[in-house]
Amino acid sequence: PLALNEIPVAGWDRPLAGTEPRLCQPSAPSIDYIHCLVPDLLQLTRLPCYWGVMDRYQAEALLEGKPEGTFLLRDSAQEDYLFSVSFRRYGRSLHARVEQWNHNFSFDVHDPGVFHAPTVSGLLERYKDPSACMFFEPLLSRPVCRPFPFALQHLCRAVVAGCTSYDGIGRLPIPSALQEYLKEYHYKQKVRVRRLDTRWN
Repeated sequence: PLALNEIPVAGWDRPLAGTEPRLCQPSAPSIDYIHCLVPDLLQLTRLPCYWGVMDRYQAEALLEGKPEGTFLLRDSAQEDYLFSVSFRRYGRSLHARVEQWNHNFSFDVHDPGVFHAPTVSGLLERYKDPSACMFFEPLLSRPVCRPFPFALQHLCRAVVAGCTSYDGIGRLPIPSALQEYLKEYHYKQKVRVRRLDTRWN
């Protein structure tokens, strides 16, 4: 027998107990990316201030006691970023990540008022002049020169990166391990976010 609260009432389309519609949890949005090679990797390898792989503690050791504006460019230790600058300002060694958005590089992509450039080398050039730097921005006027050359394979990768695209590397008739090596210095650019509508059961 039906319980009292399960008996349908004439003229009222109340669902039976236990059959009320339930709100489904919305699915996570689907994000589409394209992969792009660093546009000026060869130019960066020629900069004396670029040291390649280095952590912040090694950078701080090199900067210890150096004057204001002394800096170096290094590979970022964080997976979501390619490069960081370590620099002396206000008597301390500080660090700033090079961020990327919409094929532009900046020290703060979320602030449209902060300078951005289409290349990393162009970004560094902007912060050479102390009179052009705000008090909270990096000052990059005195490079710490790298005393060693990069390996030949690193230089070859930079040359290839300047001649093709991320997808183009995948079409080269070379082993997959070598393709992955050539693609290492790349960034992801968001091109579309697809949100799934909330549905009712």
